[in-house]
Amino acid sequence: MSKTVPFPAVASAAYAGVLLQAYHPVLPESAGLCPFRLATGIPCPGCGMGHALVFALRGDLAGSFHSHPLGIPLLVLWTAWLGWGALNLSRGRGFSDGFLPALRRPAASWAMLALVLMIYAARFA
Repeated sequence: MSKTVPFPAVASAAYAGVLLQAYHPVLPESAGLCPFRLATGIPCPGCGMGHALVFALRGDLAGSFHSHPLGIPLLVLWTAWLGWGALNLSRGRGFSDGFLPALRRPAASWAMLALVLMIYAARFA
């Protein structure tokens, strides 16, 4: 029987991977790992996000924005969520308890999806 891995653990491991790539590059900067783009040759709405996160962690905000305009906001939210979760765990609470409850509403999800698609349309039109 397999045991499921909690999402915060996966998100923390992914964050560690981005940090590793930012400060001790494992892959060349030209590496593209988007499975959708590799399969179809067409960029997906998130193409460039990994590079944007790495550039932002290195302090290259212009490079980050050029790679994907939502990279910096994502990094800020991701970092805050992981920090909040660590604080919650140290207090014996659930990982995401109380973190920006407005983001859990369906309207916020639809708004974020619309923003991603608008940026995609603007970038690759």
